[in-house]
Amino acid sequence: MKLRINGFENEIIFNEEYINVVTIENAKCFSNIIGILNDKINGMESNEMFLLDEKNQELKMDKKMYIVLDIFNIDYNSKKILNKIYGIIEENIEKNQDYEIDKMVLDLRNYIIQEINELPFEFVMKSELDVSEILKLYNLKIDDKNYTTILEKVEMLIDIMTTLKIADILVIPNLKLFLSDDELVELYKYSLYNNVKLFLIERNTSKKLKYENNIIIDENFCEYII
Repeated sequence: MKLRINGFENEIIFNEEYINVVTIENAKCFSNIIGILNDKINGMESNEMFLLDEKNQELKMDKKMYIVLDIFNIDYNSKKILNKIYGIIEENIEKNQDYEIDKMVLDLRNYIIQEINELPFEFVMKSELDVSEILKLYNLKIDDKNYTTILEKVEMLIDIMTTLKIADILVIPNLKLFLSDDELVELYKYSLYNNVKLFLIERNTSKKLKYENNIIIDENFCEYII
């Protein structure tokens, strides 16, 4: 896969060997790129940026990329993540032909009907519940209390992306502000091992670290690969 941005000389190539770090020194350009990227990942149309496959066919960014704009408050229980979890559990139950759940739901419905019959009103209710509705009733969520450091939070998100297959590319702007060089290298190794393509977009130029592929766009919009 590769990311093509109108006005940029170089395409950003995603592979399994390195981490892409793009530094944009111009503040207006930086915020503009983040805004367009965020919009496209959230399903909006734009002709300024394209994610392409090996045959130059455009890919849906909302299917292939995940962006974190607030590193301190990563939403592990977003609608996208929970829907994926519920879908996997429901599929597994259906594959196992687990009729025990159907029986429990039916028993609960009959109990409610008995209670309703004590009231002098007419009621309507659903005849059955699917597994996803049951999970919502129990408010099933990922417990994130044990992940306190920035490194732990990002590695947890990588685990979620790998397990649930919600995206291939993880975009985090200005991540280098919050992690040491050693922590970054550890994170790079973790993402590469889990085949999650980490994509950092930075405002400030920093030294090149192991596993990095760096593109710098300076204040004059000149591009350098280091």
